[in-house]
Amino acid sequence: MQSKLSPKGSNKDFSSRLKYLLINKIDQLGDFNFSDDSWYYIKNHKNALPKGCYTITFYQAPDSYKEWVKYYALYCTATPITIKKKCYKISLFLKFLEEKYNSKDLSKVTRKIVNAFEFELRLSDASETTKQFTYASLQEFFIMLSDFPEMPNVIPTKHQNPFKQSNNQSDRRLPAKVLRTLDKIMKDDSVNIPLELRTVYWLIRSFPNRITEVLSLKRDCLKSFYSEYVIQMPTFKSTGNYGREETKPIPVVYSGHGKYVIDLIRKLQEQTEGYLKLYPKYDHINKDRLFTVRVWSFFDDGGCLGVKYYDMGRTAYRYPIRNLTSEHINDYFADLAIKINIRNENNSLIQPTTHQFRHHAVSDRLYTVGYTIEQVRKLTGHKNEAMTKKYTHQMIEKHKEIHLGLAELRHPNESAFEFKGKIINLDERTVAHLSKDQRRYLTWEANGKKGVGICSDISGCNPKGTSVHFECYACDWFVPKLEYYEDYKSEHAYWMNVIDRTANKPQRSAHFENAVRNVSYLERIIDVCKNGLEQYTEGLIDNISSKIPNLIPWE
Repeated sequence: MQSKLSPKGSNKDFSSRLKYLLINKIDQLGDFNFSDDSWYYIKNHKNALPKGCYTITFYQAPDSYKEWVKYYALYCTATPITIKKKCYKISLFLKFLEEKYNSKDLSKVTRKIVNAFEFELRLSDASETTKQFTYASLQEFFIMLSDFPEMPNVIPTKHQNPFKQSNNQSDRRLPAKVLRTLDKIMKDDSVNIPLELRTVYWLIRSFPNRITEVLSLKRDCLKSFYSEYVIQMPTFKSTGNYGREETKPIPVVYSGHGKYVIDLIRKLQEQTEGYLKLYPKYDHINKDRLFTVRVWSFFDDGGCLGVKYYDMGRTAYRYPIRNLTSEHINDYFADLAIKINIRNENNSLIQPTTHQFRHHAVSDRLYTVGYTIEQVRKLTGHKNEAMTKKYTHQMIEKHKEIHLGLAELRHPNESAFEFKGKIINLDERTVAHLSKDQRRYLTWEANGKKGVGICSDISGCNPKGTSVHFECYACDWFVPKLEYYEDYKSEHAYWMNVIDRTANKPQRSAHFENAVRNVSYLERIIDVCKNGLEQYTEGLIDNISSKIPNLIPWE
């Protein structure tokens, strides 16, 4: 007969089990060992960020506490670069604990000790934002690891962060003079700007995308669609499943500025193809990336802007070609600002960053990339309400046409639907599989109801893997439930209200575009339901009519 574990033994067994589960998580991240002091999350490295952004180091952590910092890193679901920063800040406290408290056990850390660290942090020269981030990292460290019996019984940090985060946004926008200067230079073909930098500039200037998304574009990112193009922009989640890549289609009208941007991409596609043929294919190069370029730098060419290219063997560079990263682009912009002497009204040198351009792309609509003039007027505000509503309807219809065509979604009359447990317009094998247990394939929770539809991808799609159920609405595997017809209409009404509230506010143009996209998908779902209800009603009438005897002789 097995004896009962003592409380102490039970805690030890629980701790060992928890550590075992966390260490097993490593196989999902990379090929490193728990004992290594450098972890490269190679299995999550899908974008154009450099390797360092996916590498977590623990050299800074004291040896007596290092394993706990590693368990915290495995627990944390933030991006690797954020985990790396948090581990460094946590290590500051652990060094403080080692030096001031003779490496005291973590289980004996009290509020008094943390308050002493807080006091020392206040006296430091770090910014208020840095102090806030450091304390927040320490809070998270103790909260996340509180399940371990080796941790304090009571969370030793304060419930509320004693350092306030700075909300200074003044450095996020570039002066208008600087933007005009850069726009002029980047559109002037006589200025010696490499094609890849010019293309990057106009992509981040025209669309509100992150630089890592732009640099992760594939060589075949352009798709033609009637009189326009669609740029297939890869996007990555900032938290949670940060390695999961998704594609966001960006429609671009092939005229005016839109034509200029598309032509830049097409030229860059040809250049990249040429480089891959000209130079040996090194293992470190991602051949699918559009921004695969030669190594170069700016120089002063007798008062003009010069570009120097480097070849293998003639310089310190190991390879003649590389995939561009955000660090490369920011370095180029900083160097360009120095070479052409970009200054503001106060004669201060301005070195723009890619993230600043993202803020301008969200708030400014100076270019009509992907939009007609009417749609741009809609975003900037139109005095005639009747005209703006007309433009809104045009934009919704345009989005429906583009998204349905690009994703090859079936026509509403041919799409599957579910009503009263019966699934229509699906093949018999899939229907038989789903009918065994539909609850396994329910997607999301909306309006207080479990499942806003059914995922008919029986091969293994996990519909509960993200919190945005519009990803399902945009998928051809999605099967709407006719019982939720009114819920779909309520969602449609909500997003139409968002359109009305944001249409005349240029600073909320991103919200407006998001609402238009959601409405375009919901209108298709509603059409599917309408078609389903008509089929069900017609079938019901035919069934009833067949059971009524024909007693009246018609002449």
